[in-house]
Amino acid sequence: MALRFLKISSYYRDFLNHYYRQNPLIVSAGYDEQYRHLMDQYFAWSDNYGRILAEKGMETMEIVANASPLQKAWAKENEVSPDLPADSILMQQIRQFRPNVIYFQDSVTYNGSFIKKLKAEHPQLKLCIGNVCAPFSSAQTEAFRAFDYFTVCSPFFQTLLKKYGIPSVNIPHAFDPRILNKIHSDNPYPQTSLAFMGSIFAGEGMHSTRRQILEQLVNEGISFTFYGNLPDRSLIGLLKKQASYLAAHTLDGLGMKGLTDAIAPIRKGRAHDRMPQRLSLSKKLYKMALPPVFGLEMFKALSKAAIGFNNHGDCVGDYAANMRLFETTGVGTCLITDYKSNISDFFKVDDEIVTYRSADECVEKIRWLIHHPEECRQMALRGQQRTLKDHNIASRVELFYLYLMEYLKK
Repeated sequence: MALRFLKISSYYRDFLNHYYRQNPLIVSAGYDEQYRHLMDQYFAWSDNYGRILAEKGMETMEIVANASPLQKAWAKENEVSPDLPADSILMQQIRQFRPNVIYFQDSVTYNGSFIKKLKAEHPQLKLCIGNVCAPFSSAQTEAFRAFDYFTVCSPFFQTLLKKYGIPSVNIPHAFDPRILNKIHSDNPYPQTSLAFMGSIFAGEGMHSTRRQILEQLVNEGISFTFYGNLPDRSLIGLLKKQASYLAAHTLDGLGMKGLTDAIAPIRKGRAHDRMPQRLSLSKKLYKMALPPVFGLEMFKALSKAAIGFNNHGDCVGDYAANMRLFETTGVGTCLITDYKSNISDFFKVDDEIVTYRSADECVEKIRWLIHHPEECRQMALRGQQRTLKDHNIASRVELFYLYLMEYLKK
């Protein structure tokens, strides 16, 4: 009997809001049509795990648990009330599919008591696998223990989880080569010498270095295109985060972790080890920021840049980890990224990519690349070749598969 593999994802809320605004008619389509259209946006991991593992003989299903119109369409077609809460529809999908392995891309929303309930209800379930590639607090680790093991995107997170006795395997991010067939036609984005796709978030372990470099680029008059989010200036937004932090840590401190688990807005407060604070940014940066782009649109915009600026969050230590490394090189844009101790595991420095160790060095190297367009172009081509050869999504899913088989044997 084929192994039944289910992956459960939660997409960024900003992406889903943008997607449904741009495609208002899709919500009236059936589940299969909606699913295919959403996957064709190539957001995050898209359908790659289910697609590639199915080629290995597994029976697979992928769920985007917070894509409400998509989930309601499934409910209507499967004699389930579409008015049920999202978690209840998800539970019905799991009951119907009866997976042997569930891989949770989102292990912040789904962990702790939710995973324990699944294991109790489904005796056929052999493994529940979590995933983490973003900051997490010590308060979250107890809920993480419900998983059998985690995937992480860098050794930094492996070390953190090991500190709490939580097993993990390292599977770096990758690029989906199918995207190259989609970005060159119907591409409305302008050519630009330098682009940054990303956000600046306030909080510990986040984007202080990234903010410093972007502010310096602005102050030194180096033109760049910025697609992304900046911190909400409103006091209400900050107060909501602070209230969530206080509620989560108070309830957990009183031994009422189950209540924290049950209330999503409170549960989010566990992501902070300290009280959230307001981040100050220049008006110039706010003025030049363009709306964020996601999925296929992001790849189209990024492919029109000669240089793609990348900076990891302050939380990842001395390890290169984020998706932008492979997205930028994958579309054939020259990558400039902060130096990390393991960067040479992925690329030849100053041959396939450019690295920097400080804001001043970053600005200096960006100037050099802008004034040497042919050298920049050749480096971009070499970086792209390396990514397509060594950092494609099929190789990463193969790595996931090997670890999965190893754990199943245990």
